[in-house]
Amino acid sequence: MKRFVLYLARWQASTPVLWLVVSQMGAGLEATVLANLIGGSIFFWIDKFIFRNRIRVEWEVQPAGVCSDCGEPGRVRRLVLAPGGTSRSEYDRRLDEQPQFRCTSCSATKVASLMASKRVAAGALS
Repeated sequence: MKRFVLYLARWQASTPVLWLVVSQMGAGLEATVLANLIGGSIFFWIDKFIFRNRIRVEWEVQPAGVCSDCGEPGRVRRLVLAPGGTSRSEYDRRLDEQPQFRCTSCSATKVASLMASKRVAAGALS
């Protein structure tokens, strides 16, 4: 609710400029304030939809395991879900029957190769 009220206040900050324009068309200050309240109430929800965070990245981490690439024991992880590269399809390994966990170093190498082959969007894991 606090964000909504702040959003409406931001809309009201534009009232003087808007009033200068609409006063030439016969609208008064009260109508301008009301129009801004209505516009803010509508566009709050539209802007919230447009600017929501759409990047979903999921990692699965095991505190103790063995890297599937170099065989080093320790903390291992695997990329489970990430935005896709140019194909726009997601990199999705949630249902992988044989997951491959990697140490931090090997994981970074694997992610770099996924980005290079455009299977994962560049910059999505920064």
